[in-house]
Amino acid sequence: MEIPFPVRQRILSFDFCNHSNRSHHLEDTVKNTFILIALAALFVLFASVAVAQATKAAFVDSEKILGELPEAQRASQELGALVKAWQDSVAGMQSDFQKQVEEYQKQSSVMAAAKKDVEEKRLNDLNVKWREFYAQKLDPQKGEAAQEREKRLAPIREKVLRAIEVVAKEDGFTFVFDRANVLFADAKVDLTYKVIDRLKRGTVPKGK
Repeated sequence: MEIPFPVRQRILSFDFCNHSNRSHHLEDTVKNTFILIALAALFVLFASVAVAQATKAAFVDSEKILGELPEAQRASQELGALVKAWQDSVAGMQSDFQKQVEEYQKQSSVMAAAKKDVEEKRLNDLNVKWREFYAQKLDPQKGEAAQEREKRLAPIREKVLRAIEVVAKEDGFTFVFDRANVLFADAKVDLTYKVIDRLKRGTVPKGK
């Protein structure tokens, strides 16, 4: 059945209005979304600027600091003497072992089988002995030299770290890096000599 013209006109008019309302609603939604995104971006930008303004970084040359401290120099000299003595002992044991091996090689051709077995076992024991001595004294991870180094230098490092913390807080720095791990830094933010001065004046608070 054909729809009368007036009724059809009203239907078309109704559909157009609905479509128009939906279009306006979609446009408003899109606009609101863009506004929210822009506001969020501005917030992140302002927050980043605020953090950047509040963050100050500096650096120190920890090797230079330790080199200037009498207690660090003393500890280094004592450790050096101790390690050298152990290294000399290891070198002497190695040399003695090598000489005995060479002597055995010269005489082994005229030795009885039983005698050769005894000498080879003795030489093997000597080899094990000097290697065990080396590991006990000079192993980089577990040797006595590493333990002595940590025992002597740990309190000094703690003292230096406290001095760095005090100087950094006084000058308003948020981060302090070691010069060895910094590719570039302005000399204006070098706290090395301030830390050295603080340590030499003895005004570093004691640790807990």
